[in-house]
Amino acid sequence: MQTIKQLYRKDYLGEDVVTSLDHKNGDWVKTTEFIPNQIKNLQVSNRALIIGNGDSRLGVDLRLVANHRAGPRGLNRLQTYGCNALYQDYRPDFLVVTGKEVVKEVSTTDYVNENVVYASSWAVAEYPKKFYLIPQNPNWNAGALATYLACFDGHKKIFLLGFDGNDTPNYNYNVYAGRSGYPPRTQTVTEDYWVQSMNIIFETYSDVDFIRVAPTKNFRMPELWKYRTNVRAIDFRDFVLEADL
Repeated sequence: MQTIKQLYRKDYLGEDVVTSLDHKNGDWVKTTEFIPNQIKNLQVSNRALIIGNGDSRLGVDLRLVANHRAGPRGLNRLQTYGCNALYQDYRPDFLVVTGKEVVKEVSTTDYVNENVVYASSWAVAEYPKKFYLIPQNPNWNAGALATYLACFDGHKKIFLLGFDGNDTPNYNYNVYAGRSGYPPRTQTVTEDYWVQSMNIIFETYSDVDFIRVAPTKNFRMPELWKYRTNVRAIDFRDFVLEADL
């Protein structure tokens, strides 16, 4: 399982990424390119919402998030980080795309020209000037990557919406099940890698308050997360109140 360092955008200048790998004379020869930090996130609230694509997300009207009262000078504003096909229904502040089908699909739209869309180094190399590099280039799913980016941007309170996981055989708990780049509704999807990668984020950014938003406070929580003191669960009503929507 890949780990990450506790890095923050305010200290990040950029990094070298491998653009090609050739086998010559029995050795692997890497060609690298320095990708500078191209994002200046001037957020002031230290509060973010990660919009995952689990079915439970449909229990919250995202128009509340888009139109929420942010207080004087936007001091309470939630910055939003979204995952993959969310862009078809909602425009978050930052979108994270993973998987060849979704990356290719998004790359052909005007969305990448008008919004900040993050992707892994392979996508940045394959589709020049379309995507922004995810620092440290972790090989995780979009929900974990979006959560990590919110931490990287300095947010200290992070709400996690639509982070359902998958604990039922032959059922895919995803809003976009069956669409391009997504397994069908009846396919078994395992959650182990997602659970572990999120746990790494919880551990690395231990000073962040991670708040899982679900239909009920007793909504199933992955066992590994139950022992994290910086992870808690609230229901939809408490989310509206605590986020001041």
